[in-house]
Amino acid sequence: MSDSVAPCGQAKYQVRFDWGVAGAERILPGAHVVVVVDVLPSTGGEARGEVSGEAIAAGLADRDVVVLAASLRNRTAVARRILELQEQSGERLLVAIIAAGEAGGDELRFTIEDQLGAGAVVDALIALGIDHTSPEAAVACAAFEGLRHAATHLIGASGSAVGLVEQGRRPEVRSATEIDVSTDVPVLGDGDGGLGG
Repeated sequence: MSDSVAPCGQAKYQVRFDWGVAGAERILPGAHVVVVVDVLPSTGGEARGEVSGEAIAAGLADRDVVVLAASLRNRTAVARRILELQEQSGERLLVAIIAAGEAGGDELRFTIEDQLGAGAVVDALIALGIDHTSPEAAVACAAFEGLRHAATHLIGASGSAVGLVEQGRRPEVRSATEIDVSTDVPVLGDGDGGLGG
């Protein structure tokens, strides 16, 4: 079965969502833009460093896609950049949103901060009219919409945040939970995604 019709590939949707390196491989075929969501900074330990947003982006370095970094802080700026790219290309762009999660031994641990962050990006895209979302992306978006007002508390109480606080990094956790406070859109990969740029 080709990637374009793989059941978990979400190929018929404009906005797709999955987790980690394996998820990126599942939903990458046909995508023009990849958004890597990694909300909290690394603890610097074994539990997190292996699945950072930068590591996921590095795995996409030889792909012909634009790779952007997103978090709660810049989710609207990222959505606006994608809309700009779409307007420049003159065609509908396919967007793959990847939540980084955390490494736990040989397994990926799904993290609430990256779930909410990915949902926040989907929500921002929908607000701009990029709204043909896969069921996976729609569920992430609904999680953010439903928990938006509790997001700061929930992320702050998460296992990832507790680990950072124990290292004396509470200010970084607080900063990571701020929504739409940055217009910076880091580019982790500059393939043109077939955009002709």
